[in-house]
Amino acid sequence: MLSTRLSRRMVLAGTGALLAAPAIIGKARAATVLKISTSYPNDPQFSTARIWYDLFVPRLKAATDGQVTAMFFPDNQLGQEADVVNQVKLGVVDVMLVGASIWTNIVPEFGVFDLGYLFQDYDHLLRATATTAGADLEKLLVQKAGAHFPAWGRNIGARNFITNFAFTDSAGLAGRKIRSLPSPVVTETVRLMGAAATPMAFGEVYTGLQAGVIDGMEHDAPTILSAKFYETAKHFTLTRHIHTPFGAFVSDRSLQKLPPNLRDGLLQAIRETAKDQFAKAAQVEQNAIEQLRQKGVTIAECDREGFRKRMQPLWDKFAQQTPGAKALLDAVHQTEKA
Repeated sequence: MLSTRLSRRMVLAGTGALLAAPAIIGKARAATVLKISTSYPNDPQFSTARIWYDLFVPRLKAATDGQVTAMFFPDNQLGQEADVVNQVKLGVVDVMLVGASIWTNIVPEFGVFDLGYLFQDYDHLLRATATTAGADLEKLLVQKAGAHFPAWGRNIGARNFITNFAFTDSAGLAGRKIRSLPSPVVTETVRLMGAAATPMAFGEVYTGLQAGVIDGMEHDAPTILSAKFYETAKHFTLTRHIHTPFGAFVSDRSLQKLPPNLRDGLLQAIRETAKDQFAKAAQVEQNAIEQLRQKGVTIAECDREGFRKRMQPLWDKFAQQTPGAKALLDAVHQTEKA
């Protein structure tokens, strides 16, 4: 008898829970859920995208009163970057966390950000993109790619060299095989710096350094630290040859589906997050450099101005091939600090 009463109570309790469930589900469905995709790993310490996302969630909740939420899909879970670009255009993916380079195939003017030594630092990038030319580039992105870029952010660090030899200028790089990002512009930057640029898949770099197939590689400090490249190369030179912008690219279709107040709230949250992430990324970069030092890596400066002077042919070729970028190139030079 006791068993029967307990069973009945359990059934009634379960029924009550089931009846309450639709109200909970209904409330959840009332919120708009953004699908946020990135190729970056789900690493809260070194992943630019994860750092950005963690800063974004509370900003989004505050700016939309919880009416817009987000789901994070790192590690190419929703597809490779080239595929996700198209999904953003179609509104299948709402937000893509990525660097600017991926948009170059659709908006060639974005290639400006891959040009070696064009920007002095990330603050210079912000000054240049805050101009009319920067605003026009954002409009071009909406027109051609169906994506908005509400705020210019920074990657987790400038690109530098880690090598198994010391150098300070182009003469010291002569004949040295340096792995470069498999991008024509980045490869040309490394070549003009004086090295034998060697494009190579990221997954092959560690063994390549270990076996002496390459003499070094270029990347940001946090990535070099997390991938343990310091185990096979002990010279980290602050070439700072490329400063890549990073941030949230938002589908225009997704934005248009939101009521004006939530649309404004989302854009506000993204802009606030970009400021937060800009400062956080700089801190992460400096911490990574210090950790490399503690692991026995030599940290050295180099003749950055000498390398910069060798980039003119690259800049000229880009300007010739991409006349639409002239205004932005002019803005970059006009916002330089003496």
